Parts: sequence; C-alpha cells; structure tokens
Amino acid sequence: MNPVFIHRNPMCSRVALALAIVCVSGSFSAWSAEPEKVTLHLPGGKFLRCEILKITKSEVLVKPEGEKEQALPFGLITPQEVSECYKLAMEPKNAALRFAMGTYFAKKELYAEAKTELAEAARLDGSLKDKADELLKKIPDPSAPPPVKTVAEPKKTEDKPVTVAVADKTDKSKPVPPKPSDTKPMSESDSSEKADEDFRKKFMRREVAARTEAQMKEFLDKRLEELNAKLGGKWRLIETKHFFCFANIAEDKHKMIAQQWNETLYDLLCRVLNHKEGEKLWNNKMPIYYFDTFKQFQKFAAEIDHSPGAAYSGGYFASQGREVHICIPFMSERLKTSPARMDEEAHGTLFHEGTHAFLQLSGEDVELSRWLHEGMAQFIEFWYESEKYPGKRDRMANLRDEISRNKGTPPTWEEMADRPRSGMDGVGYSCAYTRLEFLYRNFDNQRLPQFIHLIKSGKPEKEALETVFKFPEEKMEEVYKTWVKDALKRNFKFN
Repeated sequence: MNPVFIHRNPMCSRVALALAIVCVSGSFSAWSAEPEKVTLHLPGGKFLRCEILKITKSEVLVKPEGEKEQALPFGLITPQEVSECYKLAMEPKNAALRFAMGTYFAKKELYAEAKTELAEAARLDGSLKDKADELLKKIPDPSAPPPVKTVAEPKKTEDKPVTVAVADKTDKSKPVPPKPSDTKPMSESDSSEKADEDFRKKFMRREVAARTEAQMKEFLDKRLEELNAKLGGKWRLIETKHFFCFANIAEDKHKMIAQQWNETLYDLLCRVLNHKEGEKLWNNKMPIYYFDTFKQFQKFAAEIDHSPGAAYSGGYFASQGREVHICIPFMSERLKTSPARMDEEAHGTLFHEGTHAFLQLSGEDVELSRWLHEGMAQFIEFWYESEKYPGKRDRMANLRDEISRNKGTPPTWEEMADRPRSGMDGVGYSCAYTRLEFLYRNFDNQRLPQFIHLIKSGKPEKEALETVFKFPEEKMEEVYKTWVKDALKRNFKFN
C-alpha cells in the first residue's frame, strides 16, 4: 500500500487552546494567615483568579477577586487543579477528608498524591486502615511494565508505510521550515492537487488487527529504543487511560501533558460526539509523540515513520486501519523566546489532529466529507481558545472578506462541500468551521453526533442531515446565511 500524505503547513496561522494550569505565585502553606491566590481554568475558556478558602471531598470553596465566596465542584476544574487547591487548603489531621481525597486522586490516576493521602488517613484513624490498604493495592507500580488491553490476535503482516492525514492552515508571513536534505520539496500547487486525490484515499477502510499484549509491549520497548538512538534527547513513555505518551521534553511538563492535554481531549470528544467507553475506536491505546524540536519531528517523520512528506507539516496524525498515532512538534528552536506561544501551538495541533483521528474511527470507519472533518477539527481546536490568540479571528477575517466579495452572501454549502482543498484554502476552512458551529449551536447538541452516526451507518449526507435535523437542507441553509452574518458581528463568541 502506497503512503498518502496530506500536509499541515507548520507556519499555519492558528490558535491553540487555553492550557488548564493552576498558577501559584508564592509558597504560602495551606494554613498561612493570608490564603494564596491561584488562577483556575473554567469551562468555556474562562479564568478565575481567587483565594482557596476550604476544600471538601467534592468541591472547593473560593473567593474570587472582588466577588463573594462560591463553591466550585471538582467537575469544573481539572484533577491537577484540585490537587493544587488541596495543597493550599488541606487539613492535616482530618483523616476522613484525607481518605476521601486519596480515593479521588486514585480514581483520577494521580497515584503519588493518592498514596500519600491514603497512608496518612490510615495513620490518623486506624478504622480506615483496611479500606486504605485495599485501595493502595490497586494503585499500579510505576516500575512495572505498562498493562495493555488487547482486542484480537493479529494476522502476521509486513510493516507497511502508514497513511498520514494532516491538516491545514497557513500563514504566508512565516518562514518556510527547513527541508530534509534527502527529500524533494512539494510546491503548494502540487500539494493541492495531491490533497484532492488523497483525501478520500486517506480514510479508506482497512482491517488491521490489534496487537496482543506481548506484541504491544515489544513495540513500545522497540520504539523507545529507536527514539533515544535516532533523535536525541531523553525520551520517556507515560501510559494513561487511553494513550501511550512519548516525549523528550521536561519530565514535569511531560507528566502534565500526558494526563491533562491528552485525556482532556478524549473526554471532550466523547462528550461532543456522544462516544461511549468501549465503542469502536482505534486499536489498543493510541501513541502520541511530542518532540522538543522541529528538527527531531522531521527526522522521526522521515526515518522512523517512513513518511518524508509529513516532515513538511506542523503536526500530523497517521493511520493504517485502526492503528493510529499523532506527532506534535514543540518547535523550541523557533519559539523558545515565547514558551506560552510554543505550548499553545502544540496544544492546538493536538486537539485538531486528535479530532481527525477520533472522528474517523469512532463507530464505523467510513469516509466523511471534507467540510465535516475539517469543520469538526477546528471546532474542537477552538473550544478552549483564549481571546488573545488569533486562530479563530483569522477564520472570521477570511469569511468576512469572502462575504464582502460575494455581495454580502456567504458561499453556498454546495460550493463548499468538497473544501477545503489545501492548507492555503482559508475560505474553505472558514466555511467548514462556521457550518459546524451552526449545526451545534442552533439545535439540540445531541443531533450532531446522531447526524454523524447516520452517515457512518451508510446514509448519504443530505438524507442524514434532513432525517436528524428535521428540516430540508435548503431551508437550513437559508437560516444559516442569516445566522452566520449575525454570528460574525459577535466574532463567534458563544455562551
């Protein structure tokens, strides 16, 4: 099978999504006379600067600057933020609370915190010892080989080049990345023509059996050796509930990304696409690779992934049947003067490429249209977007210009059905994104996953659309034309 390459331009004008990190500016203890202030990341891209007053087994009592006290359920913030808040408001002698928090941390796979709290709870209150010991036995040993769930014994096949599926956006003002010396550059016109041919090929259904537990362990061990031998930097592997996370970045950052970025993306996609645990997805757990430098990312694409065309991208996902992985460069050699921008770029790329993989492989592995794939990828990419980053703003600018050129009318859905065609097609990406937003914001949000499920069950897109949304496509498009112009006036800011 020949490899298929569709490139995401690495100099794309994109926004990354807000990183949910608790910012602690000092070193006060939880019982300091003056509570420490932290910044919490809330749903909808909002940030809350507040004091941590008290913590219970299910919520944090906070006092925002200039506002009244309020209780935040744990579900509104990340487990890592809960942990930071707990450090500031813990009650060292409260055995019941320490046991409850140990149980919470164990469920959220914050095992170091779980061990500490459960052990202290048992020490403070002997009646909790048996329960604490039982939970402690279930916490995995970090030195043990990672457990792997398997689906089926695979047929023996030769290793083949993976199919690389990449997005998308381009900023001509940024410099072109260095090219591998053994690879011929692809012009934008060549890339566009190839993209037109390859889009349908890249998601062709292929049956690739999942690795067994032993085969998966062998693959992971071999891959870690390859990364250390060929790319440089100290490579590590962290396993989470749904992913194997390879990285050669700082260890603390690697841990945060593995637990927070990757699993937050998974949870968000499950929610938006109504995907249930155990339903069809990728084989085993999906590997995700984070590269400290763009040069290392390029070398991996060419020498380990055997996909030299992907070396021109700014990040990609690769698939062969349900065997999938994602590659994300941090570009530290280019953006080291702006660490926040570097992280935002990588985070946004993960959310975009992760959506492509998830959307294609959740349920049946069937072809979806360009606008639906790219519209959904941008929709998830922009979900937590901070207003200070320009990605969505650029999309709005593309659309405004096109509406102005088109005498005040947005492009038709028929015109945009087979777009975007390449990373340079800003209007195609804009229309794909706004159409997706329209379907999600103006109807019961469960209709969008129902629409996708119908297509995956074999129904034509138009029939699926009218069946689920209960209106003729032509009527819906007329409403869309009015809605999109009004949404542009609000810069696509939604509650």
